[in-house]
Amino acid sequence: MIKFGPSGSCELFAMQGYTRTVQEAKWLADMGLDCFEYSFGRGVRITEKTAREIGEEFKKYNIEFSVHAPYFINLATLEEDKANNNHEYIFSSLKALREFGGKRCVFHPGSPLKAAREDAMNVLMKRLDLVMQLKHDLGYDDLWLCAETMGKKSQLGDLDEVIRMCKNYDTLLPCIDFGHLNARDCGIIKGYDDYKMIIDKLADGLGDFKTKNMHVHFSKIQYTDKGELRHLTFEDEKYGPDYEPLMRVISDYKLEPYIACESAGTQTLDALKMKNYYKSL
Repeated sequence: MIKFGPSGSCELFAMQGYTRTVQEAKWLADMGLDCFEYSFGRGVRITEKTAREIGEEFKKYNIEFSVHAPYFINLATLEEDKANNNHEYIFSSLKALREFGGKRCVFHPGSPLKAAREDAMNVLMKRLDLVMQLKHDLGYDDLWLCAETMGKKSQLGDLDEVIRMCKNYDTLLPCIDFGHLNARDCGIIKGYDDYKMIIDKLADGLGDFKTKNMHVHFSKIQYTDKGELRHLTFEDEKYGPDYEPLMRVISDYKLEPYIACESAGTQTLDALKMKNYYKSL
């Protein structure tokens, strides 16, 4: 079943006097949304008790919960101590995800730094192979890792690279950030056919199941010739991409993704706009 919700708490949530994530479950349910993404951007800092309290409340209101692992994961690193840190970031995120009662953990693949891009991808794939083996050994086969497409040209994580990452692992889903894809190629997504091309390529590379159930991030994003600069709201008229043609492709293809809106401060309201438009089709 397709789900819509925000990534993080929006400005309206705070303006209405709410201060705790646990309060967000009923608030989102009352608005008619279905999911929520909790970001561990700078590190996993939450107690087991708090995570379980939050998870129980979200389960009560039937709001699906996902997490975003710390942003500074880099599976292409050549330094073994940093590679070990990656494991800590990923598996502490998965531990918290289980306590929340969620099923999906998004992560950034990494950056080449000084290595050639293909060499860096080869390192990343070897690191990823170890992560997925550890994931199995530690008993996390019931949880999904979601490899995200990235917004800067210098980062690993274009569409082809994410397909390559997700191809050989049963519990690794693509996280397709359409704003990132648009930004890294300076406005490549113009309408229905461009979204359709992305979905077709994804299906060709990963098959119907992973395409149908993919994780999605969506927002309008300002960009430069190097790619992503900053997230915007749906009110912006200069930068894309627009959500309406994506909703039409999702409807036409009968996809059922988990869609987390990442608009800057209006993510809940913009998620609701997407859901309402989708329902109108």
